[in-house]
Amino acid sequence: MGNQKAPLKQTKSVTTPTRESKSDPSEVLVDLRAQKKKESAAPSETLTRQTLRRLTGWLKDGTFAPGSRLPSQGALVKRLGVSRTGVREALQAMAALDLIEIHPGLGCFVKRTGPNHLINEDVLAITLEKEAILDVVETRRILEAGIAPLAAQRATERDFWNIEDALSLIEKAVRRKESVAEIGPAFHNAVAEATHNTILAKLLRSFNILMARAGKLLEAEALDAEEFKLLELESHRKLYNVIRTRDPIAARETFIQHISNSEDLIIKAFRRAEADQHDEDAKKSERPRVRR
Repeated sequence: MGNQKAPLKQTKSVTTPTRESKSDPSEVLVDLRAQKKKESAAPSETLTRQTLRRLTGWLKDGTFAPGSRLPSQGALVKRLGVSRTGVREALQAMAALDLIEIHPGLGCFVKRTGPNHLINEDVLAITLEKEAILDVVETRRILEAGIAPLAAQRATERDFWNIEDALSLIEKAVRRKESVAEIGPAFHNAVAEATHNTILAKLLRSFNILMARAGKLLEAEALDAEEFKLLELESHRKLYNVIRTRDPIAARETFIQHISNSEDLIIKAFRRAEADQHDEDAKKSERPRVRR
């Protein structure tokens, strides 16, 4: 009848991880890589986001200088190879970010902006998805509150091996001073897989893209990015350890606290990103006009 799911109850038994329980340790790495490849094959960006990235890149590298007029929507459609809807929404987003001015009948003109506006187009794009990201965090808090205790009770040695491998990927990224934003979700995916509930696992994976973008925002806005990554590593190591105790109540509380802490950091990062943009706008408005 397949895997038998244990009833939700508290237990204090702790098992020691054994490598011998896996017939071939390389299988897990193959599984993780296959999963990552499968996820990367899906479109990671909307057309609007892709177009916004290209257009802000042009402003950043000086392709279109302040005061110049951008190509028409029709010309941008041909040049970028995207739909008219994607171009239109990206232009509207740039106007909302105060990067361009749209004059009906005349076109879109690049505004005179300070360098802070264009430091990181990823951050600019992520701020447009603020509400969606916060909704996902809220949903994850509810979902992982149920996933954690199930994983603590149902995880097999193979599941623990998968979680360990995901944790080791975070550790390697920290050592190499690389981003951990797109690796973190893989850890939570491995925990969800340990519940042996395919619906829960699929639901959690559906949040990967937005959570990776939130992670990028956190790294970009952190006062010390490397220190932030170390804290992320320690936080995920704590999650792994609590799953290994097979204590469902402790697992639930620890995961809820982890998600709540992430939510606080994300809200603060959004506020900083928005404050930086407002400060730049204020500086522009305070510049004295040149008398002729």
